[in-house]
Amino acid sequence: MTSGGPGLRERSKARRRRLILHTALRLFTERGYDRTTIADIAEAAEVAPRTVTGYFPSKLDFITEWPASIEQRIIAVYEEDPTVEFIDLVDGWWHDLRDNVDREEAALTRAMALANPGVIAMAEAEVSRRTPGTGFPFGGTDRDDLFGAAGRAAIRGVNHVFLRGVAEGRMTDELHGDLLHLIRTIAERTDVGHGSLKLDP
Repeated sequence: MTSGGPGLRERSKARRRRLILHTALRLFTERGYDRTTIADIAEAAEVAPRTVTGYFPSKLDFITEWPASIEQRIIAVYEEDPTVEFIDLVDGWWHDLRDNVDREEAALTRAMALANPGVIAMAEAEVSRRTPGTGFPFGGTDRDDLFGAAGRAAIRGVNHVFLRGVAEGRMTDELHGDLLHLIRTIAERTDVGHGSLKLDP
């Protein structure tokens, strides 16, 4: 066996997984999430239904892919330096996303979300439920503090605009800096930080 064998197999599996995911997102956009079946996805991707479920056991797993990958990335950035200040964490996370995100997947996810209102909220709730305990300080401020809740919601709103800009290929260094300044202002005014990045259940 050559040392390149396992690498080739892994790349082949990754390409097949990406094809299946992108096919599902396109079908959800064209036909609707509720009206698309695993069999439809398998047929369009030209694979067996068992192959589809081998990568994505349920339809819900297709729509949790994007928010889960976003959350995993910020946890990874934090784990590199647990002492990082909140704004520096967001800045590092955003740069990581801009450098490494699958832009086609981001665009397909946005199109799917626009065609299926409420699906992303459902996906984010599921990701929040599934997220294992980590050292990331998601707790933040008191959840019963309405002013803090407003700050967290505002920061998540700015973050959604950033992700939209990435998905649409419209994110520039200048806009990145302006949005980061806006998050800094909100965080300082409402006294919220890391906890505002946790997806709400």
